[in-house]
Amino acid sequence: MAPSPRTLARRARRQVLRPVWFLVRAGRGSGPEREAVIQAAKAAVAAGLAWLLARWVLQAPQPFLAPYAAVFLVVQVTVYRSVRDAGQQLAVVGAGVLLALGSSLLTGSVVVGLVLVVLVGLLVGRLRVFGEHGQWVALTALILVSQAGPAASSPVDAVVRLAEIGVGAVVGVVVNMLVLPPVYQRDATAALAGVTARLADLLRGMAASLREDQEARSDLAHDWHHRARGLDGEARRARDSVAWARESLRLNPLRRRLRTPTPTVVLAPAADAVVEVAGHVDDLCEAVVDAAEDADEADLDPLFVGSFADLLDHLAEALEEIRDDPGALSPRADRHPPGSAALELMTAVHRDAAQRLPGASGEVRAGWSVEGALLNAAQRAVVDLTGRRPTRSRE
Repeated sequence: MAPSPRTLARRARRQVLRPVWFLVRAGRGSGPEREAVIQAAKAAVAAGLAWLLARWVLQAPQPFLAPYAAVFLVVQVTVYRSVRDAGQQLAVVGAGVLLALGSSLLTGSVVVGLVLVVLVGLLVGRLRVFGEHGQWVALTALILVSQAGPAASSPVDAVVRLAEIGVGAVVGVVVNMLVLPPVYQRDATAALAGVTARLADLLRGMAASLREDQEARSDLAHDWHHRARGLDGEARRARDSVAWARESLRLNPLRRRLRTPTPTVVLAPAADAVVEVAGHVDDLCEAVVDAAEDADEADLDPLFVGSFADLLDHLAEALEEIRDDPGALSPRADRHPPGSAALELMTAVHRDAAQRLPGASGEVRAGWSVEGALLNAAQRAVVDLTGRRPTRSRE
């Protein structure tokens, strides 16, 4: 069914107003929108400065490579990446300039030169030294050959072009380093706290439902599994945000003025643990789905269901502690790690399960396999939080 004219008009209005709302959000407070506006403004300033400096120092009539290099390095998301990519950018554009010079010396035809630089440039760009920017070797040579034509065969002009790239690279790195250098620690903390809170909410909801129904309901189980899969991906993205935060402090002149602990010490261990726990929660929900779909064969013991619900609550409590204090899992934290209560309960649950294993009677319940899968996933989560395994009963 095709959308109605009113729906189409509403969608068009949203698309037209999206840039306006983007700027409004950027003006209201810090966030990705404001960071994007700041980086765009820095890139514009760097392009103008690189052009003027290249004209003044090198007397180049059209120094387009200088602002190109400056913008390319300013738009990098961290100062460290700007410095790292400066060398690669010099290598990429330098190779393109030399390739344009060589093709112009070998051929007098612009068309043949274009074909040659694109063919060779795309192959040379695959070298590891150029990193992920190798395609710009061919593009730089293509621009030079198409613009300069036979004039691109001048060695003096090639040296000037290389100098333009150097000027642009210096301007780009300096602007990104000294003018509001990006720091993503707040974004990483918010992302980690958000996914941790949602994981805790999921576990508490599962625990409450299991206590109420004393069995796994199929409709709820599939919803839990769907949410767990989404949270697993969200946890991985939060860990990537922590990695960006860690990198944003490298070579950053503002680092010494930041009074918050560095993400390397505080956020990274918490992010790694949350990613692992999210994966185990996904496995746990999958086991609940199996129990719900095979309710007749997988008869869960009511005593186990009650203890397991308590265990889920303890895991949720541990995640909430990480949400409120990511440093709880830091190697420098001098206290019991989150999940210690879950570890103690896990030991008791294992002991009870061992007592209910088939003994001389030889009775076997299908529910034992589901209970084992649930305990296995929960235990892995506890181990990732505490670094210790529950004590098994030997009786």
